[in-house]
Amino acid sequence: MDIINYIGAGLAVGLAGIGVAIGQGFLAKASVEVIGKRKEMTSFLLTVTILGIALVESAAIYGLIVAFQLIGTEAMTLNAAIGAGLAIGLAGAGAGIGEGILVAGAIKGIDENPKMKMKLMTFMVLFVALVESAAIYGLVISMQILGSAPFESQSYIGMGLSIGLAALGVAIGHGLLARKTMEAMAQRSEMAGFLLTVTILGIALVESAAIYGLVVALSIVGKTLPLYASIGAGVAIGLTGLGAGIGEGILVSGAISAIVRNPSQKTKIITFMVLFVALAEVTAIYGLIVAYGIINIENIVDSTKFLGAGFAVGLAGLGVAIGIGFLAQESLKIMGKNPNMIKFLLTISILGVALLESAVIYGLVVSFQILGKETIDGMIAFGSGLAIGLAGLGAGLGEGLIVKGAMEGMNKAPESKGKTLAFMVLFVALVEVVAIYGLIIAMQGLYK
Repeated sequence: MDIINYIGAGLAVGLAGIGVAIGQGFLAKASVEVIGKRKEMTSFLLTVTILGIALVESAAIYGLIVAFQLIGTEAMTLNAAIGAGLAIGLAGAGAGIGEGILVAGAIKGIDENPKMKMKLMTFMVLFVALVESAAIYGLVISMQILGSAPFESQSYIGMGLSIGLAALGVAIGHGLLARKTMEAMAQRSEMAGFLLTVTILGIALVESAAIYGLVVALSIVGKTLPLYASIGAGVAIGLTGLGAGIGEGILVSGAISAIVRNPSQKTKIITFMVLFVALAEVTAIYGLIVAYGIINIENIVDSTKFLGAGFAVGLAGLGVAIGIGFLAQESLKIMGKNPNMIKFLLTISILGVALLESAVIYGLVVSFQILGKETIDGMIAFGSGLAIGLAGLGAGLGEGLIVKGAMEGMNKAPESKGKTLAFMVLFVALVEVVAIYGLIIAMQGLYK
């Protein structure tokens, strides 16, 4: 047994424990609030709460198992220990939070419609099982690392980051949309079957970001990548997957709200939901492209530059994907409230996505520039990647909030929608300047 193994063990059980404890806190808080109002349901609510806590606990147990495996493994390197710990730790944290959020939604639904309590509890267990897949992906990669003795590769941290970060975002996104479904089923019990279909579709769509992370992690296995190159690939897909998972979960929850508000428009709303998920998914695909660009490069001279390539697209993609989630959620909600504005809102939404997308495209351009330069100082490349990545992160989030606010304004005052649209574009352009500043510094470094 090596002392350094305890670092990985600490990450495995510690990170997973954070998410599980937070998730259990969410659901227990919802339970005690409802028990105070519905004393006659105390026994049933106690049963649901204990069941929920037990289900959420599994992610921490996975972390504990990996921690024990790490402690008992001989001659493990620090890279391998950290990689295994990050894979299950981050994925378990996401599963814990996501599952806790959805169980809290089930408890709120039971409070609103006690007649649905058995159905809601059944669907709650189903959705927890679906969210759990994110933690299982992390567990698979942790076990893959643990079984790769004599641990000669330097790529393990990249493996852990690629699946850990992506699974973190996907599990939280799953939790957000499943919580909304629980509440919607309580409001519209006659639509439970249809809402179940929409939710499973949404979960499947959001899941793709975690699968990208899993594929990259498995692709790194057996590669002789330097440490920094593997980390660059890991953060490229991990951070973009984190953003896509959360952003897509937010927008699917908006679609579910719209369907409940206006069932007559449900087919159109589902169609636009799938469209918006596809648009948000592009950010994760950019991360996947850069990750594979790093993995497949040969004759590496200075691997530090790959940190810049990974963080450039990863951080920018994180902000843009969540920003797209904000605006698409609002668009779908308003479509449910005001069907007369559907065509106009679709136009505004696509315009908004296109405006936001520019920040991650700047990051992608910088990543490609870094990958294409054989002779570049690694620290300059790293700094350039951080410049556009962090600036793009802020721009994506900020612009998403602006477009969301513009849609709210158009819904309240449709007669002024032309003026509101003009101001929206103006304000987005002003915020975009921040990303351009980051791009200028990045290019200054790359062409020094």
